[in-house]
Amino acid sequence: MFRSFLAPLNRRILFFITSMAAIAVITVVLICGSTIMLSRQTRHAKIVGHSAQSLAIALKGMPTEKKIKMALTKISESNPWPFLDFVAVMNLNHQIISSSGTMKNIQWPQLIQQGKFIDNSRILVSTPIKNGTQITGYVVMGSDIHFFDRGIKRYLILSVISGCVGLLLSLFVAHKLHKKMLQPLYALTTAAKEIGASQNYALRVPSMADDELGQLITQFNSMLEQIERRDRLLTSHQRMLEQAVKLRTSELATKNTQLELEIAERKEAEMIRCEVERINQHDLKSLLNLVIGYPELLLKQGDLNSKQENFIKKIEMAGYRMLDMINNNLDIFKMEKGIYKLRSTSVELVHLLHEIQDDIVSMLTRSGVTLRLVYDSHPMTREHVCFATGEYRLLQTLFSNLIINAIEASDEDDIVTVEISPKHPTVTIHNNSVVPESIRDRFFNKYVTYGKEDGTGLGTYSAKLIANAHNAHIEMMSTKKCGTIITIQFANHAETGQSTGSTYRAHPKSTIPLQA
Repeated sequence: MFRSFLAPLNRRILFFITSMAAIAVITVVLICGSTIMLSRQTRHAKIVGHSAQSLAIALKGMPTEKKIKMALTKISESNPWPFLDFVAVMNLNHQIISSSGTMKNIQWPQLIQQGKFIDNSRILVSTPIKNGTQITGYVVMGSDIHFFDRGIKRYLILSVISGCVGLLLSLFVAHKLHKKMLQPLYALTTAAKEIGASQNYALRVPSMADDELGQLITQFNSMLEQIERRDRLLTSHQRMLEQAVKLRTSELATKNTQLELEIAERKEAEMIRCEVERINQHDLKSLLNLVIGYPELLLKQGDLNSKQENFIKKIEMAGYRMLDMINNNLDIFKMEKGIYKLRSTSVELVHLLHEIQDDIVSMLTRSGVTLRLVYDSHPMTREHVCFATGEYRLLQTLFSNLIINAIEASDEDDIVTVEISPKHPTVTIHNNSVVPESIRDRFFNKYVTYGKEDGTGLGTYSAKLIANAHNAHIEMMSTKKCGTIITIQFANHAETGQSTGSTYRAHPKSTIPLQA
């Protein structure tokens, strides 16, 4: 509460001036009062002593009783020392010759010897009467110790009254002066509040003096001029930016409209292309029936030599290969559209991998890469068995694409390892090469390829689609320390269930399908 009361600057100035004046007055009163109170007995004793010395000087020589009585009578009549209660003149034998007033219980020898006696109620002073250097008697005077207390109290009361009057005067003067002192600050504060509320930087504070406050107001006005100039520049720049943004927005809207038209045209063209491709593939399948059918008829009729029979078998095998390529392309298209229906059956993976190994022998020979097949951490043989639910043709495409990619990415004398873990089942393909970091996060995306002149970026993409169609989980991990590992984990046979469509088995004469 006290801090909030002194928050305004004018109150703090008034409080400072009046408090300094109060401290000064109180200090003076305390010093003077304490000095008077502490020295009042000594001063009282000095006054009584001076009075006794005056009377002793007046009675110098050999004081007679008549002379003493006349002096005491004169003192009592004129009363020059109203503070005296007792006056006496004594001889050398401490016998009172004449006295005025009364004082009881006085030890005269002790008083004469000490010259001064003070207790709680009185002050006694003795002064010798001398005739030259010879002492002829003693003057003794006594006074009530509280005689001057009334005057001291009056002095203190007057001092307090004077101090209060001084405080009121200092408060009045401070009140009159602080208005003139703080008028520039009031004007500055008012202008700052008005500028903060209205944001009008054209306002100025009039300078009233050339002192520090006047310099502060001058600097404040200079700052307002700079802010006003900067505000005008910012407003102008903002308008220019708004116009530029409007123009740019209009251009972007036009380009977006053009881009939407181009995208729509490309989608339409893509749909037309896909439709044409499917029609062509359907027509090609119809023609392939002749390419595959007639060789079978010729082989059944016989009457062919071994050379002719070999040629006809090659024609038949090429027909089946083209048929598999067309079927794969159609199936991939359906998987992209989400309309493919899996014709699943139990596929024996060990036989499938050995078949792929037999078909790529020439490729392994050319590249100098070794393909190692592993079954549950042991070398794989044709006696091992591991079943997965799916389509033989599609799984053959999946594994052949991934194995061929691993071989093509390997260096000469490298080893590509394909391992089957029969429990889940899981197939792992490992090679020592590292997938470039630029395509590592997009490894299974469409059209993503790196370092292949004839690569289309569809091999891993089709593998991802085939794995998803088989409800299998496929992932890739590539590091400098471990190389590249691709893992395909199939759902358990119990989870997949039995065949959900017609059973499809690879034609015994079918070869490796198209590497996408």
